[in-house]
Amino acid sequence: MDTRDRRLAENEILFREINDRIKTVADTHGPDEHLYEFLCECSNRDCTLRLELTVADYERLRADPLHFAVAVGHNLPEIERVAEQNAGYWVVEKMGEAADLAEEHDPR
Repeated sequence: MDTRDRRLAENEILFREINDRIKTVADTHGPDEHLYEFLCECSNRDCTLRLELTVADYERLRADPLHFAVAVGHNLPEIERVAEQNAGYWVVEKMGEAADLAEEHDPR
């Protein structure tokens, strides 16, 4: 993996770590269908878009260490493919060395 692709994948991993913290806080409110604002987990470190997901939706996509939630169109075909399209967000799946890096940094 070249330096650029590694940096882009690391940016996405950072956003996922923040979203895991958001989910932890949301869990304290108990199970519900409330929409929470999660960060777009795209590779753009300057992205400020928020994605509305329930905790259950986030947990479902997060169960796979290769899956990340991104705003519509924020996928990066060099390192990921669109695995699922939902209203308001897409789920992307890391490929190749980016997938290896995502698995390596997954604390679950």
